[in-house]
Amino acid sequence: RFIPERWTKLYFEWLENIRDWCISRQLWWGHRIPVWYGPDGQAFAAMDEEEARAKARVHYGREVELRQDEDVLDTWFSSSLWPFSVMGWPDRTPDLERFYPTSLLITGFDILFFWVARMVMMGLKFMGEVPFREVYITPLIVDEKGQKMSKSRGNIIDPMEVKETHGMDALRFTLSHASAKGRAWRLSWDQLDESRNFLNKIWNMARFVLQNTEDLPADLSLEGRQLAWEDRWILSRLARTVEKVRTELDRYNFHLAADALYHFTWDELCDWYLEVVKVRLAEEGEGRRTAQLVLREVLDNLLRLMHPYMPFITDEIWRQLGREGTIARAEFPRPLPERVDPEAEDRFSLFQELVTEVRAIRAELRVPVKAELEAVISGERGAAQALLDGFSAAARKLARLSSLRYEEDYSPPEGTAKGVVGPLTLYLPLAGVVDWAAARERLEKELSKVEGELERLEARLSNPDFRSRAPAEVVAKAEAEAQALRARQARLRRHLAG
Repeated sequence: RFIPERWTKLYFEWLENIRDWCISRQLWWGHRIPVWYGPDGQAFAAMDEEEARAKARVHYGREVELRQDEDVLDTWFSSSLWPFSVMGWPDRTPDLERFYPTSLLITGFDILFFWVARMVMMGLKFMGEVPFREVYITPLIVDEKGQKMSKSRGNIIDPMEVKETHGMDALRFTLSHASAKGRAWRLSWDQLDESRNFLNKIWNMARFVLQNTEDLPADLSLEGRQLAWEDRWILSRLARTVEKVRTELDRYNFHLAADALYHFTWDELCDWYLEVVKVRLAEEGEGRRTAQLVLREVLDNLLRLMHPYMPFITDEIWRQLGREGTIARAEFPRPLPERVDPEAEDRFSLFQELVTEVRAIRAELRVPVKAELEAVISGERGAAQALLDGFSAAARKLARLSSLRYEEDYSPPEGTAKGVVGPLTLYLPLAGVVDWAAARERLEKELSKVEGELERLEARLSNPDFRSRAPAEVVAKAEAEAQALRARQARLRRHLAG
């Protein structure tokens, strides 16, 4: 089986139209061709010179002078023996018995015929079975302009240089995205910078967890504890991430597993949970202990999920957690479907919408950074109560609010900004805080700009050629950008409507 599947057809087309293979090369290094020639040019193929002489005696009826062919075998001829020759073949060694055949070969499409097909041929000839059942074909790594890397072009990214500037974990994580199913993948220093930044984020996150759990007694457990809504949310998101990573690794979608880890770590754990949990970490009591236990639980699982991608940093943090031995020998996280909590995810999503909407309004209306605002929500009472009961303190902290309250029938005074948070309406009285005349002029210009960008993007998305020819990731990115522009357009119109 070939992954991606499209290489299967190409592989069999080549085999079905196979040509003679010139196996000789004029090189200094290699396996010398085991053929000896008699005085008249008669060829004798043999295991060694003694066997060749024996064949020559039979042929000529006497001893004759033999000359071995001076050429060596094609590199791929000897390389094709690799699956079994490195383990003691032709002897039936314990290693050969255990490791042949193996399960998976990972290679590039440019040596599909040179190496993969020949390994299969040699395996069938000398071992009686193919050396592997699955072949994972990686894209060709090219430079950021799409050109093949070569010394003559001067566009090579040297892994040893990357080791010194970014670290090998950054290189590994960057290259994990090259498992996308294209023929080529563009590698740039900017991508390596992004991976290094991600590693820095992981390190700082782990340091925060370690510093805030130093006093956590070793005998405490999460079992039976009353979890806050944010605890239930992050454990639910972790459970979904474990399932996603395992599923994509089983499918050889290494880039999708890496994306899931990146999104969970940066966008959910660091951007949201750590910020919310700081409120409880600053307190005393069981709420703080529960938060500490959740942090340790998440970090433990996350390190084990990340280890195949970034072995060095994860092993270092693992040891700082006080775990015995190397993380490489720790069990990979198992799925925990019982931790998936749709109710907690829905509640936390509403809280995220609230904070995001307040921050967007503050930015668009240029509210002074230090200003603490009054916030009023109206609309569906149940949703409002869920916000106020579970996230009032966190919302005030993250959105810089002096107060957050619910009013069923709220009459906003003049100079109030309005937003939408799920089934709720958000009001921020800004009289005396914002110069509305200047803001209106600026918002009208911004709305015109946003609508122009949205019009161009929607025209692109409505083009059938773009949707059929562009990579799925490019289409998805364009759709996400259009969705963000529509949301911004709606907010700007609400501000201008007063």
